[in-house]
Amino acid sequence: MTDSSSLKDVIARCHRELNQLFFAHQEAVLSGEFPRAIESLQQFARAHHLHKDFEDNHLLPRLIDLDDPGAWPPSLYSFEHNKIDDLLARLEENLVRLSARELTGSALRFEIIGLLDQEKSFKGLCEHHQEREEAGMLAMLDRQTDAAWRAEIIAPFIDEWLDLAATGSAGDQ
Repeated sequence: MTDSSSLKDVIARCHRELNQLFFAHQEAVLSGEFPRAIESLQQFARAHHLHKDFEDNHLLPRLIDLDDPGAWPPSLYSFEHNKIDDLLARLEENLVRLSARELTGSALRFEIIGLLDQEKSFKGLCEHHQEREEAGMLAMLDRQTDAAWRAEIIAPFIDEWLDLAATGSAGDQ
């Protein structure tokens, strides 16, 4: 990840890396490699939580103070963060349960398809949330805050993201 004073650029990169992590998880699910699928989903969750905490602690409070917070209220981003967390916890529970069942053949394929169907809704929520952040919150913060403030909060976040990636938890850098 490159250093930047643009929140939109930095967070869009995080979004792409989160999407790559989720793809790795789904690829493992599809091939029935449940231990790898669980680990990939846990890596996604760790990266998502770092990303979400950065936004909740630094970006949303500042967005609330802007003269023009954009097309969506700041509370919508918090609501979506909570919904993503809830769905992510359910997906992990369902995956662990499926892994423990040790199914084979048609029964296994049926359950994998069911899990992937559940994950489709989760992916849709994440995609819409990411688009809303990039078009709304991040664009407004880039326009209405100074580069010094952005650099001050972005640099430590990038360091944390890279540390997470070094442990195999934030996608390819």
